[in-house]
Amino acid sequence: MSQKYVHASWNGQSYWHGTSTIFLESIRKTGLGAINPSRDWKLLELLAFLYNEIITLKINNEVFEIHRVSIAAAISQSTLDYGDIKLNFQHDGVYISASSIRAATYACENHVGSELLQKCMVLLSILISTGNEPEIPKELDILQIRQYLSVAAKPIMIEIREVPDSDLLFEDGTDAAEKLSDLRDVFAKLPIPQQFEKLQFYNFRLLKPVQPALLYIYDVDFEGSVKTRDFQFYLTRIR
Repeated sequence: MSQKYVHASWNGQSYWHGTSTIFLESIRKTGLGAINPSRDWKLLELLAFLYNEIITLKINNEVFEIHRVSIAAAISQSTLDYGDIKLNFQHDGVYISASSIRAATYACENHVGSELLQKCMVLLSILISTGNEPEIPKELDILQIRQYLSVAAKPIMIEIREVPDSDLLFEDGTDAAEKLSDLRDVFAKLPIPQQFEKLQFYNFRLLKPVQPALLYIYDVDFEGSVKTRDFQFYLTRIR
Protein backbone atom coordinates (compact mmCIF):
# COMPACT_ATOMS: atom_id res chain seq x y z
CA MET A 1 0.00 0.00 0.00
CA SER A 2 1.43 3.36 -0.99
CA GLN A 3 1.64 6.31 1.34
CA LYS A 4 1.53 9.96 0.31
CA TYR A 5 4.15 12.30 1.77
CA VAL A 6 3.11 15.94 1.97
CA HIS A 7 5.24 17.74 4.57
CA ALA A 8 8.86 17.49 5.58
CA SER A 9 9.25 15.54 8.79
CA TRP A 10 12.13 14.16 10.83
CA ASN A 11 12.19 11.99 13.92
CA GLY A 12 15.77 12.87 14.88
CA GLN A 13 17.44 9.71 13.61
CA SER A 14 16.11 8.58 10.20
CA TYR A 15 17.76 9.39 6.88
CA TRP A 16 16.92 8.90 3.21
CA HIS A 17 18.79 8.14 0.00
CA GLY A 18 17.22 8.57 -3.44
CA THR A 19 18.40 6.44 -6.34
CA SER A 20 16.95 4.16 -9.04
CA THR A 21 16.30 0.52 -9.84
CA ILE A 22 19.61 0.47 -11.76
CA PHE A 23 21.37 0.18 -8.40
CA LEU A 24 18.72 -1.85 -6.56
CA GLU A 25 20.30 -5.31 -6.76
CA SER A 26 23.71 -3.99 -5.76
CA ILE A 27 22.19 -2.28 -2.69
CA ARG A 28 20.24 -5.40 -1.78
CA LYS A 29 23.41 -7.49 -1.89
CA THR A 30 26.05 -5.19 -0.43
CA GLY A 31 24.11 -2.52 1.46
CA LEU A 32 24.26 1.25 1.12
CA GLY A 33 27.71 2.79 0.85
CA ALA A 34 29.64 -0.43 0.28
CA ILE A 35 30.10 0.63 -3.35
CA ASN A 36 31.16 4.13 -4.33
CA PRO A 37 29.94 4.55 -7.94
CA SER A 38 32.36 7.37 -8.74
CA ARG A 39 35.31 5.23 -7.67
CA ASP A 40 34.28 1.58 -8.05
CA TRP A 41 32.40 2.01 -11.32
CA LYS A 42 34.75 4.70 -12.73
CA LEU A 43 31.89 7.14 -13.35
CA LEU A 44 34.00 10.21 -12.64
CA GLU A 45 36.69 9.05 -15.04
CA LEU A 46 34.07 8.19 -17.65
CA LEU A 47 32.54 11.66 -17.29
CA ALA A 48 35.94 13.29 -17.82
CA PHE A 49 36.54 11.12 -20.89
CA LEU A 50 33.21 12.04 -22.52
CA TYR A 51 33.64 15.72 -21.64
CA ASN A 52 37.12 15.80 -23.20
CA GLU A 53 35.75 14.13 -26.35
CA ILE A 54 33.28 16.98 -26.82
CA ILE A 55 35.90 19.63 -26.11
CA THR A 56 38.45 18.00 -28.44
CA LEU A 57 35.91 17.68 -31.26
CA LYS A 58 34.78 21.30 -30.67
CA ILE A 59 31.14 20.26 -30.73
CA ASN A 60 28.79 23.23 -30.57
CA ASN A 61 25.69 22.06 -28.73
CA GLU A 62 23.07 23.97 -26.74
CA VAL A 63 22.46 21.15 -24.26
CA PHE A 64 26.19 20.90 -23.58
CA GLU A 65 26.40 24.62 -22.85
CA ILE A 66 23.53 24.32 -20.36
CA HIS A 67 25.30 21.55 -18.43
CA ARG A 68 28.89 22.58 -19.06
CA VAL A 69 29.57 24.46 -15.80
CA SER A 70 28.08 21.83 -13.51
CA ILE A 71 29.85 19.01 -15.37
CA ALA A 72 33.18 20.81 -15.12
CA ALA A 73 32.52 21.31 -11.39
CA ALA A 74 31.77 17.59 -10.99
CA ILE A 75 34.96 16.61 -12.82
CA SER A 76 37.04 18.90 -10.61
CA GLN A 77 35.05 17.74 -7.53
CA SER A 78 34.41 21.29 -6.42
CA THR A 79 31.52 23.46 -5.26
CA LEU A 80 29.64 26.29 -6.98
CA ASP A 81 28.11 29.38 -5.41
CA TYR A 82 24.45 29.82 -6.35
CA GLY A 83 23.28 33.00 -4.66
CA ASP A 84 23.64 32.38 -0.94
CA ILE A 85 23.77 28.61 -1.43
CA LYS A 86 26.92 26.57 -2.04
CA LEU A 87 26.15 23.69 -4.41
CA ASN A 88 28.14 20.54 -3.77
CA PHE A 89 29.56 18.70 -6.79
CA GLN A 90 31.80 16.38 -4.79
CA HIS A 91 31.15 12.66 -5.19
CA ASP A 92 33.53 11.14 -2.67
CA GLY A 93 31.00 8.74 -1.20
CA VAL A 94 27.31 7.99 -0.76
CA TYR A 95 25.12 10.81 0.53
CA ILE A 96 21.96 10.65 2.62
CA SER A 97 19.51 13.35 3.66
CA ALA A 98 17.45 14.09 6.74
CA SER A 99 14.77 15.26 4.30
CA SER A 100 12.64 12.60 2.62
CA ILE A 101 11.48 15.24 0.14
CA ARG A 102 15.06 16.13 -0.82
CA ALA A 103 15.82 12.44 -1.46
CA ALA A 104 12.56 12.02 -3.39
CA THR A 105 13.21 14.94 -5.71
CA TYR A 106 16.71 13.61 -6.39
CA ALA A 107 15.35 10.15 -7.21
CA CYS A 108 12.47 11.43 -9.35
CA GLU A 109 14.24 14.21 -11.24
CA ASN A 110 17.49 12.30 -11.79
CA HIS A 111 16.26 9.57 -14.10
CA VAL A 112 19.01 7.04 -13.42
CA GLY A 113 19.53 7.60 -9.70
CA SER A 114 23.09 8.91 -9.96
CA GLU A 115 24.10 12.46 -10.78
CA LEU A 116 27.38 11.32 -12.32
CA LEU A 117 25.74 8.62 -14.44
CA GLN A 118 23.08 11.11 -15.57
CA LYS A 119 25.76 13.59 -16.66
CA CYS A 120 27.61 10.81 -18.49
CA MET A 121 24.43 9.94 -20.36
CA VAL A 122 23.85 13.57 -21.33
CA LEU A 123 27.34 13.77 -22.85
CA LEU A 124 27.06 10.39 -24.56
CA SER A 125 23.72 11.40 -26.10
CA ILE A 126 25.27 14.61 -27.43
CA LEU A 127 28.15 12.71 -29.00
CA ILE A 128 25.84 10.15 -30.63
CA SER A 129 23.35 12.75 -31.87
CA THR A 130 26.14 14.72 -33.57
CA GLY A 131 27.55 11.64 -35.31
CA ASN A 132 30.51 11.28 -32.97
CA GLU A 133 29.75 8.09 -31.04
CA PRO A 134 32.86 7.49 -28.93
CA GLU A 135 34.89 4.36 -28.45
CA ILE A 136 34.81 4.19 -24.67
CA PRO A 137 37.73 2.29 -23.13
CA LYS A 138 36.46 -0.94 -21.57
CA GLU A 139 38.06 -0.14 -18.24
CA LEU A 140 35.91 3.02 -18.01
CA ASP A 141 32.66 1.44 -19.17
CA ILE A 142 32.05 -0.91 -16.27
CA LEU A 143 28.29 -0.21 -16.27
CA GLN A 144 28.04 -0.49 -20.07
CA ILE A 145 26.46 2.93 -20.16
CA ARG A 146 24.85 2.69 -23.62
CA GLN A 147 22.21 0.29 -22.30
CA TYR A 148 20.77 2.99 -20.06
CA LEU A 149 19.89 5.19 -23.01
CA SER A 150 17.04 2.76 -23.73
CA VAL A 151 16.50 0.78 -20.51
CA ALA A 152 13.90 2.43 -18.29
CA ALA A 153 14.87 3.09 -14.67
CA LYS A 154 12.35 3.64 -11.89
CA PRO A 155 13.05 5.83 -8.86
CA ILE A 156 13.47 4.15 -5.49
CA MET A 157 14.19 5.45 -2.01
CA ILE A 158 16.21 3.91 0.79
CA GLU A 159 15.31 4.65 4.40
CA ILE A 160 17.92 4.20 7.12
CA ARG A 161 16.12 4.51 10.42
CA GLU A 162 19.15 4.88 12.63
CA VAL A 163 22.75 5.87 11.92
CA PRO A 164 25.29 6.85 14.60
CA ASP A 165 26.29 10.49 14.30
CA SER A 166 29.90 9.34 14.27
CA ASP A 167 29.26 7.52 10.97
CA LEU A 168 28.36 10.77 9.20
CA LEU A 169 30.09 13.83 7.83
CA PHE A 170 28.18 16.97 6.95
CA GLU A 171 27.90 17.59 3.21
CA ASP A 172 30.69 20.15 3.29
CA GLY A 173 33.05 17.68 4.99
CA THR A 174 32.72 19.05 8.53
CA ASP A 175 31.71 17.12 11.64
CA ALA A 176 28.03 16.17 11.71
CA ALA A 177 27.44 15.63 15.44
CA GLU A 178 27.19 19.28 16.52
CA LYS A 179 24.91 20.25 13.62
CA LEU A 180 22.64 17.28 14.28
CA SER A 181 22.47 18.14 17.98
CA ASP A 182 21.40 21.68 17.09
CA LEU A 183 18.78 20.40 14.65
CA ARG A 184 17.30 18.00 17.20
CA ASP A 185 17.00 20.87 19.71
CA VAL A 186 15.05 23.22 17.44
CA PHE A 187 13.28 21.12 14.80
CA ALA A 188 10.04 20.27 16.61
CA LYS A 189 9.60 23.91 17.66
CA LEU A 190 9.69 25.27 14.10
CA PRO A 191 6.60 25.94 11.96
CA ILE A 192 6.17 23.40 9.14
CA PRO A 193 7.44 25.75 6.37
CA GLN A 194 10.63 26.40 8.34
CA GLN A 195 11.05 22.69 9.06
CA PHE A 196 10.90 22.07 5.32
CA GLU A 197 13.48 24.76 4.53
CA LYS A 198 15.87 23.70 7.27
CA LEU A 199 15.88 20.02 6.36
CA GLN A 200 16.93 20.73 2.78
CA PHE A 201 20.41 21.68 4.03
CA TYR A 202 20.99 18.66 6.25
CA ASN A 203 22.71 16.23 3.92
CA PHE A 204 25.49 13.88 4.93
CA ARG A 205 28.16 11.56 3.61
CA LEU A 206 28.15 8.03 4.96
CA LEU A 207 31.49 7.05 6.48
CA LYS A 208 30.54 3.39 6.94
CA PRO A 209 28.31 1.14 4.83
CA VAL A 210 24.84 0.30 6.12
CA GLN A 211 24.10 -3.41 5.97
CA PRO A 212 21.22 -4.62 3.73
CA ALA A 213 19.20 -5.90 6.70
CA LEU A 214 19.03 -2.35 8.12
CA LEU A 215 17.61 -0.79 4.94
CA TYR A 216 13.97 -0.13 4.10
CA ILE A 217 13.49 0.12 0.34
CA TYR A 218 10.55 1.80 -1.41
CA ASP A 219 9.23 2.23 -4.93
CA VAL A 220 8.50 5.90 -5.61
CA ASP A 221 5.58 7.24 -7.61
CA PHE A 222 5.21 10.98 -8.07
CA GLU A 223 3.26 13.74 -9.75
CA GLY A 224 4.02 17.37 -10.49
CA SER A 225 7.51 18.80 -10.25
CA VAL A 226 9.69 20.86 -7.98
CA LYS A 227 9.86 23.67 -10.54
CA THR A 228 6.09 24.13 -10.58
CA ARG A 229 5.92 23.60 -6.80
CA ASP A 230 3.28 20.90 -7.03
CA PHE A 231 5.59 17.93 -6.45
CA GLN A 232 4.05 15.08 -4.48
CA PHE A 233 5.39 11.57 -3.99
CA TYR A 234 4.11 8.23 -2.80
CA LEU A 235 6.11 5.36 -1.32
CA THR A 236 5.39 1.66 -1.50
CA ARG A 237 7.67 -0.55 0.53
CA ILE A 238 9.30 -3.36 -1.46
CA ARG A 239 11.66 -4.53 1.30
